[in-house]
Amino acid sequence: MRIIPSEISNSTRSLAERSVFTALKAIPDDRSVALHTVHLPRHHKKRVGEIDFVVIMPDILLFIEVKGGRVHQHDGKWYYGPPGREDGPKESPFAQASGGMHEFEREIGALVGDLRGHGVPSGYLVITTDVDLPRTTEFEQQQYLGATAYDGGRGLAQGIERATRFWLTRNRWARTPVSVSLRKKMLEAVRPDFDRVPNLQSRLTHLDVAFERLTSEQLEKLDELESNARLILTGGAGTGKTFLAAEAARRKSAHGSVLFTCASTTLATHLDRILTDDGITVLPFDRLDEVQGRLFDYLIVDEAQDLMTLESLDTLEALVTGGLAEGRWILMLDQNNQVLTPNTYDPDAWEYVRPLGFVCGPMRRNCRNTVQIVNQVRSYTGADLGVASAGEGEPVRFDDVRDAQHEATVLDAYVNELVREGVSPRDVTLLSASGDWETSSARLSQRAAKIERFADIVGTDRTKHRLTWSSVTDFKGHENHVVCLIDLEPEHLEGRLDALYVAWTRARAQLWVALRPGTQRALQDLGMAVLKKEGLLK
Repeated sequence: MRIIPSEISNSTRSLAERSVFTALKAIPDDRSVALHTVHLPRHHKKRVGEIDFVVIMPDILLFIEVKGGRVHQHDGKWYYGPPGREDGPKESPFAQASGGMHEFEREIGALVGDLRGHGVPSGYLVITTDVDLPRTTEFEQQQYLGATAYDGGRGLAQGIERATRFWLTRNRWARTPVSVSLRKKMLEAVRPDFDRVPNLQSRLTHLDVAFERLTSEQLEKLDELESNARLILTGGAGTGKTFLAAEAARRKSAHGSVLFTCASTTLATHLDRILTDDGITVLPFDRLDEVQGRLFDYLIVDEAQDLMTLESLDTLEALVTGGLAEGRWILMLDQNNQVLTPNTYDPDAWEYVRPLGFVCGPMRRNCRNTVQIVNQVRSYTGADLGVASAGEGEPVRFDDVRDAQHEATVLDAYVNELVREGVSPRDVTLLSASGDWETSSARLSQRAAKIERFADIVGTDRTKHRLTWSSVTDFKGHENHVVCLIDLEPEHLEGRLDALYVAWTRARAQLWVALRPGTQRALQDLGMAVLKKEGLLK
């Protein structure tokens, strides 16, 4: 049976839930989907409700409540856990399952329509993996699976079949099988509410925990991780590759040691702060000599296009059990690199590694940049960023400047405008095309004394509301709400489309570009070249 998420979280401490998770996956049923840990945003008795497992099947919507260890009832109250460390008094597991079922039906009914009206039957099953409860008037035999019948998971399929037959006799309005389209609609309605992963920026800065919902496409890609030992996931900037790579590392660490690497030192520093599981080692590629001689169960490489040489692949091969041919690994790859930096991209390396893994992609949904930014990048570089799903935003803003001093003045005016509109300076990054702080126009800014160097603060507890300054190279793999590209001279655009591509795609909501003399003309030439390449201009 398919189960979502495909890997159980390290935060799930219940051995009973882990046992049921494994048993559900082992059931040979390709039509049903089990959802683990479904949160209910509203519950009539509790501040937040939770259902251990929801199983969407063709014949029924089944809710499973799992209890492990000791279960004790006294004077109508229920207690869970060993003597002296009991958790309770609480509701019976049957009351919990029934309450969760009705709240879920109410919540999902508001999204897909009344379930009874659709003819969708539902019921619940309580499982105690370690004990057998004595028969009481609170439940029917078919609603319960004790330790003996559960048999370490071997009796789960039979228990589900028995519960299904029981509940179908109680749901006289049932019209089964439930259509595939309705089951898919129910899955899509529920899935974002439980399969959430922490936003990378919020984890880094220790702000209030914020959560980003994975797009349907990203969730599908996560599912690919389980069915493919070697996966090459492709997608343009902003399609969530780093986001997925981090979540893949967390999930794989539950089953073995993980090495996470990338070319960027700042990105590795950032991810090392986030990926705190004991089984995960995060290192930039140029520091892999620190783990030379070790073998990892899983290898995850982000921004793999930056390491697409035979020499780099040799280094990676020596660090994963089974090598690249038979080991377990994931490569996150931006296919635009082949277009933007053909001189540093080794096609022989790509032809070597490509047949070794399942190539999945390209990911088509850009979840970082606005429509305006995606269109602007394509117009000047020809790069395919996919379909923008972040929505509409402000047009990319270009300001002509005479020199560094004038650029600093215009930059200050723009930042002051943002601050008046309620934007925090910490949400603004100044990207320098030259990458040289000593000659950057940012040093001439009125805010120069309060500008933080990104390379110095990445991976730290940053609390000050200040602008950040970075070279384009150091900011690769990162993002901010507003990006200002400064120090841009015409020569920076000669043969360096990759730098322009990286710089512009770092902005989530607003992109501002300062154009020094001759730069506007150079950009126009780039746009003309793209049109000619696409056959739109002779």
